[in-house]
Amino acid sequence: MSATITTRKRYLVLAVALLALAVGFFTITASAQAQTLTLAGGYTQLTTDPGTTKALVANRILPLPVFPAWVIPTVSNGQLALRYRFYITGGQIDGATLGGEIYHSGGLKFANLRNGRSLTVKSFTIDTVNKQLTAWIPALGLRAPILDLDLSGVSVTPSGKYTMVGPVPTKLTPIAATVLNDKLGTNLFSGGLAIGTATVFARFAS
Repeated sequence: MSATITTRKRYLVLAVALLALAVGFFTITASAQAQTLTLAGGYTQLTTDPGTTKALVANRILPLPVFPAWVIPTVSNGQLALRYRFYITGGQIDGATLGGEIYHSGGLKFANLRNGRSLTVKSFTIDTVNKQLTAWIPALGLRAPILDLDLSGVSVTPSGKYTMVGPVPTKLTPIAATVLNDKLGTNLFSGGLAIGTATVFARFAS
C-alpha cells in the first residue's frame, strides 16, 4: 500500500511539473507572438487597375512617381497597368494582431496635361488598424487617408529575405477624390474608385 501511495505521489508531482512546463511554454509563445516587429526595409508595390489606368490616360492625367519611387508599365488581365514601387523607411507591426504602421519614401504627382494643374501626395503610411493608406498633401499642409485597404483574407507569406503581405485591393477614399478633382480641375475621380492592388515586401529587424 505504501509503495502504491508513493507511486501515486510521484505521478502527481510529475503531472504538476509537466503542467508548469506547459504553462511556461504557452506564456513564452504568446509573449513572442505579441512582440512588436520593427521594419528595417523593403518596399510596397502598387499595381494599378487597368480600367482606371485607361481612364486616366484617356483624360491626359498622369500619376508620376516622386523620387525615389519609380514606375514601369506592365500588363494586368491583358491590359495596360502601371506598377509602382515605394520604399519602406520604417514602422512597427504587432506580431499577434498585425496592427501597426508602415512608412514609405517617395510618392505620386498627378499631372493634368490638359490644363497644367497638378497635385502631389507623398510619404505614404499604411495604417493596418484603420485599414487605410494615408499621405502627406503639401498643397493642403496636412496628412489625409487617400486609399481604403481591403485586408479581408490577406495572406502573409515568407519570401526569401522579405515577408510578403498581399495583394491587397485598394480603393480611393472620398476625401482623396474631392481633393484630386478640385486641384486638377476635373470630375474624373470618385470615392470607391478601384485603384489597384498593393503588395508589401517587408524586411524586419532581427
